[in-house]
Amino acid sequence: MSHTPELPERYVCDNCHSVYAGTVSHDGGTYHYSAPDECAACGSTEFVAFEQYVRHKTD
Repeated sequence: MSHTPELPERYVCDNCHSVYAGTVSHDGGTYHYSAPDECAACGSTEFVAFEQYVRHKTD
């Protein structure tokens, strides 16, 4: 049987719209993903989950 790797959660920078793979942590046998602390491109700390990005309003 072949194994299909789990896709990481993705996050979009609210400022410059760069897409990031979530930062992974391992706890109790399960993996959890979270947004990066800071955007490497623009320095923003505001991220939106990739799935919510199309519904997200920008100013």
